[in-house]
Amino acid sequence: MDKKSAKISDLLNEMGIDKEIVKGVEENIKNHSISQGLTTLRAKADLTQAEMAKKMNVSQSFISKLEVASNDQIKLGDFDKFVSALGYELTITVSKPQNIAEKIKNTYNQLSALLTELQQYAVNDAAILKSIANFELEATHNMLHLASALLESSASKLNKIQPRKEPRIILEDSIVENKKKDLALA
Repeated sequence: MDKKSAKISDLLNEMGIDKEIVKGVEENIKNHSISQGLTTLRAKADLTQAEMAKKMNVSQSFISKLEVASNDQIKLGDFDKFVSALGYELTITVSKPQNIAEKIKNTYNQLSALLTELQQYAVNDAAILKSIANFELEATHNMLHLASALLESSASKLNKIQPRKEPRIILEDSIVENKKKDLALA
């Protein structure tokens, strides 16, 4: 056992433990992955079970039971209450399987919706308006660089398949900087 084992099952195998026992240990770990995650989050927050119970307005024994429960024993509401008490937000996504192109399109749509939501905070407060405008300029700059890289990559791939003599669009930093200045002056 000179090398480090990445997984408990590797360590048990190296120790010569019966394969059925190793399989049982792996299954037990798999069935308790949520509770282990909760324990890890609480420990990272440097809270005892008693302190966590106080934050959630429950008993310490409730926290103890939650942290050893199997995945199918943990109620969604309890999970949400636990992570919320630590300052996290529980988000559950249910979707049909997507290919990478669909994921990218959905991410773009989510980003667009978030930027629209951000604009709602642009009230008649000059500091907020300036911060949002600066953020939008930075986001636009980053998206233009990404678009330029994608265009260059696509053009390169297409040229390998079918060489053509059309000019390619490349956004240089100077062009982006000039557009940022124009927007800032407007």
